[in-house]
Amino acid sequence: MAREVLALGEQLAAEATCPVCLELFAQPVLTECGHSFCERCLGAVLGEPPRPAACPQCRAAVSPGSLRPNRSLGAVAGLAGALEEAARRPRCPEHGEPLALFCEPCAAPLCALCRDGPAHRPHRARNAHRAARDLRETLQNNLDFLQKAKEELKSKGEPRSDELLHRMALEEEMLQNAFEDLEKFLQEQKKALLAQLGPVSQELIKRSSEYNSSVAERKSLLDTLIADIEKKRDQPDVEFLMDVGKILSGCEAAKAPIPEAVSPELQRTVETLSETCQLVLGTVAKFKGNLLSKMDREREKVTLDPETASPFLILSADHRTVRLGKGFQNIPDTPQRFMGSPSVLGSQGFQTGRHYWELEVGKGDSWAVGVALESVQRKDSLSLALGKIWALRLGWDGQYTALHGLPALLALEEKPRRIRVHLDYEEGRVTFYNAENMVQILQFETSFTERVFPYFWLWSAETFIRLCD
Repeated sequence: MAREVLALGEQLAAEATCPVCLELFAQPVLTECGHSFCERCLGAVLGEPPRPAACPQCRAAVSPGSLRPNRSLGAVAGLAGALEEAARRPRCPEHGEPLALFCEPCAAPLCALCRDGPAHRPHRARNAHRAARDLRETLQNNLDFLQKAKEELKSKGEPRSDELLHRMALEEEMLQNAFEDLEKFLQEQKKALLAQLGPVSQELIKRSSEYNSSVAERKSLLDTLIADIEKKRDQPDVEFLMDVGKILSGCEAAKAPIPEAVSPELQRTVETLSETCQLVLGTVAKFKGNLLSKMDREREKVTLDPETASPFLILSADHRTVRLGKGFQNIPDTPQRFMGSPSVLGSQGFQTGRHYWELEVGKGDSWAVGVALESVQRKDSLSLALGKIWALRLGWDGQYTALHGLPALLALEEKPRRIRVHLDYEEGRVTFYNAENMVQILQFETSFTERVFPYFWLWSAETFIRLCD
């Protein structure tokens, strides 16, 4: 009977859960199409100031003035919350009675009805409080023994561990030497290149200075000749002819070309050195990229798949950032697209190996990140898809939850802004870290039989989700 009551309580909680925020209804309102939502959740859909919008469940038109309080459903939600609180108290799973006794032969807590049953009637049963007190003393004695045994093991060592430590010491020494040799080689090449660039730069400066001096001299000559000619041309013939030859010689000198600031030979030298520098820069960049890729083989560059994005979401042009739009967008309802929840998947799915990606979340709430199976429900509300989603969520109330099946509250000391999601497909493990200090936040353990995709959910205009490079 107790199991039936608990099952009914779970069904009651499911019926009293808002399909948008996945929490028990808070001040529920009823739409004309017959669906209920939290007043705050539906207010986010209608916008500020409120305007007609599509129902998050059936997409029927919802008018702000048509909403009615659903007080009966609110009362049901309150009752469901009370049942959930009562269900958390330790009780007999069979009879629903308090577990006040302890069966010593079976080492199991019992209720009064279990004690009178045929399975435990011949056994000795004690008061649970006294049994716990005595067993704590027994466990403490065992703990003292185990700690002493552990201390004794420390002095013995372990051959395999010593071998691996020696190997790591050799690897560290070789790595240190390799980087020192590389640094020495790069410094030598740097000096050689700079030694070639320096004289060429000095030659360019010298030629530029000479060219500027020649130009200044030529300008002065031209000014003098122009003034002399203008003065000479109107003189009487004999006076005009007396020193005209000097002026004509100056004109011939002014027609002579000024040597170029950069000779063809110097131009070729500069181009050759420039090509060498570009080659070195490209080689160094390629080396750095190759080294990083080989050292960090599990990191993935995840992008968002626009074909799966909910009509409520807006993706950036590079498909690396998602925000909540101002309303429902008129885009095609394809089989891949989420229509029942503001969700989007990553473009790449995984069916083997270890992978991780990092993301940033804004300062707002109402977001969730994690992974989802390829077969996750996309047309219904998020509450019907939780069996195929493993995610970390921050609700509108500032509470973090582990999102899979029935959401479970988490107590986090820090509010992570940069999060690493790590997927180990073969081990069936999804782990979340605070990427700023690599403290583990949450870990799921399961088994995968189909492709797994990065998953993102957003229901707040005050925040965003941005994938990191």
